[in-house]
Amino acid sequence: MESKMFRDPALERHFTGHTGNITQLRFSPDGHQIATSAMDATVILWNLKQAARCIRFASHSAAVYGVSWSPKGNFIASCSQDRTVKIWEPKVRGVSGEFLAHSKPVRSVDFDPTGQLLLTASDDKAVKLWRVSRRQFISSFAQQNNWVRAAKFSPNGKLIASVSDDKSLRIYEVSTGECVRTFTEERAAPRQVAWHPWGNMVAVALSCNRIKVFDVVNSQLLQLYVVHSAPVNDLAFHPSGNFLLSGSDDKTIRILDLLEGRPIYTLTGHTDAVNAVAFTQDGNKFATAGSDRQLLIWESNLHTYDASQFEEKSLSTSCCDTSSSSKISLGANSKASNDLSIRIDPRESLAYRALDEHFQVLDVSLESDSGSDCCSCAAQLDEIFNLLTQLDKRLSRLESLHFD
Repeated sequence: MESKMFRDPALERHFTGHTGNITQLRFSPDGHQIATSAMDATVILWNLKQAARCIRFASHSAAVYGVSWSPKGNFIASCSQDRTVKIWEPKVRGVSGEFLAHSKPVRSVDFDPTGQLLLTASDDKAVKLWRVSRRQFISSFAQQNNWVRAAKFSPNGKLIASVSDDKSLRIYEVSTGECVRTFTEERAAPRQVAWHPWGNMVAVALSCNRIKVFDVVNSQLLQLYVVHSAPVNDLAFHPSGNFLLSGSDDKTIRILDLLEGRPIYTLTGHTDAVNAVAFTQDGNKFATAGSDRQLLIWESNLHTYDASQFEEKSLSTSCCDTSSSSKISLGANSKASNDLSIRIDPRESLAYRALDEHFQVLDVSLESDSGSDCCSCAAQLDEIFNLLTQLDKRLSRLESLHFD
């Protein structure tokens, strides 16, 4: 009997709703909702179980750069160019809280695995740790020399990975605040970082069109992928740890087979830069979004993938990418290989043409449960920032802090 070929990723849903470039997206822990942030100063909550409904939260006063779900899915954190972080319940009449996090735009926000801590990264060159329940500052990681684009907790919450415009990737210990690993990049600054599910590797998206995978335990570069023709904006590991998803200014999404060390899919469909990618926790779906303001939901079908059948299928499709893109693996097989990735363009599919644009949009402006925590006076803000900076320097010298 002939063996059955594996199934390719397929577009499932197609949404539009933002009026500005989408900057980030995250699935809820149960995979039933997606939160997207955008340059239009809003966060949209898409309910994938109700085709005709989404909620637009318009509480930030400037572009929203990032979103993060708490592990239980009961809260969302969003960060903005307006220097604030908002923590809110993902429902129409949910409570919300707000705090002034940094002295410059906040680029990244991330919950730890317990949901009790929050990590923020900013153009003020600092990464900060906060206690969620009290919106209380705990400590600062300020060894970067330029804007910090992103900071993420490791899967066990014990380490932090941050990437900065000073062309560095830094690994910090949460308990001590010490920088235990530093990786520097000569070509260009990194734009995003993602932890491998095992917690011993990180992938970095670079503005020089490259993707690097580092072993943080042994401080070495494991893999270098050159599969995009423009800066790479975002990436995400499949929960199995065997695949990596990336999005780029070249308008494409790539799926890499990390075990074989090669690109296996090139996905099109976006008409502008792809800024955000993410998998569900079970890996059955992934989503992509970008500067074209489109949100695409895909069935990954990666659980059916068979590496032994890949070459046969890629050649049989006659849709091979003939570009000079390559992958370099720093191991026994370190020679570059041709890119035989299977190209998928969903724009002729029924799912793409059946654009979900006739949904009910509920506009919600959240009110803080404790009033506005932000001062409206610029002079007072500057004074607060100066005091916080001085406090940061003092607190960073302490080995442990207890605010309870």
